[in-house]
Amino acid sequence: MTAKKFATLLVLAATVLVVVLVPSVALANMGPHGGYISNTEACAGCHRAHTAPSSATWVGANNATKSALLLSDATTVYQFCLACHDSTSQGADTNVIDGVYKGTLYGNLSASVNPTTTLLSGAFGREDPNRAKGALYDGMNNKVTSTHLMNGESWGAWGGGTLGSSATDTVSANGNKVELLGTGDKIVMDCGTCHDPHGSSNYRILKDSVYNVRVGGYDPNAPGATPADPAPTPFVISREKGFPQGGFALHTPYSAYQPDYTSAKYAIAPGGKELKGMSGWCTGCHTTYMTPASQYNAGDGFGYESVDASRTPVIRHRHPINVALGNFLVLNPVRALVVTDSVLPLAHVDGVDGTVGSGSVNNRQDDWIECLTCHNAHGASTVMTGWANVADPANVLTADTGKGGTPPTNDSALLKLDNRGVCEACHNK
Repeated sequence: MTAKKFATLLVLAATVLVVVLVPSVALANMGPHGGYISNTEACAGCHRAHTAPSSATWVGANNATKSALLLSDATTVYQFCLACHDSTSQGADTNVIDGVYKGTLYGNLSASVNPTTTLLSGAFGREDPNRAKGALYDGMNNKVTSTHLMNGESWGAWGGGTLGSSATDTVSANGNKVELLGTGDKIVMDCGTCHDPHGSSNYRILKDSVYNVRVGGYDPNAPGATPADPAPTPFVISREKGFPQGGFALHTPYSAYQPDYTSAKYAIAPGGKELKGMSGWCTGCHTTYMTPASQYNAGDGFGYESVDASRTPVIRHRHPINVALGNFLVLNPVRALVVTDSVLPLAHVDGVDGTVGSGSVNNRQDDWIECLTCHNAHGASTVMTGWANVADPANVLTADTGKGGTPPTNDSALLKLDNRGVCEACHNK
C-alpha cells in the first residue's frame, strides 16, 4: 500500500470515527452549536487544529482568507453542514434538503411516523435522476418552486438598500448602517450567511451580524455583564419550552431548552421592539421591506431603473409587518382571527396564554404579522399557476386564457400557501 493510499484511508477512518462519536442529538444552541463551557469537547466534532483535511476557508480581519480547519473533505461550507443535515447523515434529525424532521425529540412529529412532517423552514430540495435536470424536489416528492440559495452562489437581496440596485451606504429598516445589498449587488449565500455554527444570541443560531449589519449580539456593558460574559441582545426569540427569555448567553448550557422544529413558536422580540423580531433580522439584507413605503427599483419597468437614472423615481408601498393582527379587525371585529383551515404562524406576545419559554402558542389578536407568517426561510413547494383574471369570466370559452390578465409567475417567492393563498387566509375576501 502506498503512503498516499494509507493517508487517504486514515483520513476516511478518522472521519467515520468522528461521525460515530458525535452525539446523535445536535440542537441549535446546544450540542456542537453553542453552550460551550471551559472543558467542552464539541470543538473536536468539527475541527482539527493541526491536521484538518478540508480546504474550506473563511474571511477574517482585513479580508484575510483563513482555513476553517474542518474535519472532512468538504471544500465548501454547505457541503460540511450537509454532513449532518442531509438525509443520509447521522448527526442531526433536521434534514434541510428534503425539509423533513427525522426524530421524535420533545414531541416533535417524526417523519418516520408521519412522512409528511415538514420543517418550519421548508426544503432546499434535491435533483431526482429520473426527472428533468435542474428541477428540485422535497422529501414528499413535491417540486421545490423557490429557495434561498445555500450552495455558495452569489445573490442579491430583493428590497436591499434604498433603491435596491446600487452600492452605497444607507441605513437599513432596523436602524443599522449597511452597504446596499440589492438586486444589483451580489453577496455569497450559503448556510453560514444566515447561521452561526458556533451559536448566537438568536433563535435557531441565526447570526448576530449579517454582512456587518447588527441583528443581535452581546453587550459587555449591560448591567451584570462582563467582557468575558457579555449579556445577550437577541433580535429573534421563541416560545419553545425552556427558551431563555433574554436569548442565549455565552458559556451557558441550556438543558431545559426543547426546540420545536415542526410547529411555529416564534415570539415578539424582547421589549416588544418593532424593529426587531424575525422581520428585523431579515431586513439585515432586505433593508427596505419593513418600511411602509420608499423609492425602490423592483426591476419591473416602473420608475427608477439603474440603466436609466433620469426616469422619475417611484414610491413603492409595502404590506405592514411587525404589527398586531388585531389592527386590521377594527372595521369588522366579528371576523375570525384565522378564516381558513391553513393557519399561518404569527409572532406570539407574552400574555395570559403563556410566556417565552413556556411552550404555549395560542393565537391572539395582539400577535404580530411578520416575515415568516407568509414566507418560508429555506424553500417552498407551493405552486403559482393560472391567471389572475380573464377577459370574460362569464364566457367559459375564454376562461383561464389570461387575456388582459396577469400571467402566473411559476415562482412561489417562498410563500407558504398556493397562489397567494396567504392573502385570503387573513383578509377573507
